[in-house]
Amino acid sequence: MGRRVALAAGVGALLGLAWWGMFELISSGTVCTFEEWGCLGAFVTAVPIFGVVAMVLGWLALRSLSVSRAGLVALPATLMAVVAMILLLGVTFLAFAVFAALYALIAVLTAPRGEGVVEGS
Repeated sequence: MGRRVALAAGVGALLGLAWWGMFELISSGTVCTFEEWGCLGAFVTAVPIFGVVAMVLGWLALRSLSVSRAGLVALPATLMAVVAMILLLGVTFLAFAVFAALYALIAVLTAPRGEGVVEGS
């Protein structure tokens, strides 16, 4: 169980850093203009795209690391992390911690029965 949680937290942390980078790129005005709805429009468009891409990347990463039920970890953890980061817009530097914590939590909650249990106890 510890390996599963550590791998999920690591994948979540990397996705959180990607969220932070995306948000900083948009808020700096590098990929949009500050005229009218430019950067807000870019953010509103980028959030669902990031959510889907992060979910697929998280699932593929966990699956390639042989984590069982990788899809059941990636789907809810990514959705909850994206919603949490939308609510925490002012503190985007915490994205890696939010993603890592939610991925680790969901990895614990979706672990197959008996995983991590010592035989005979």
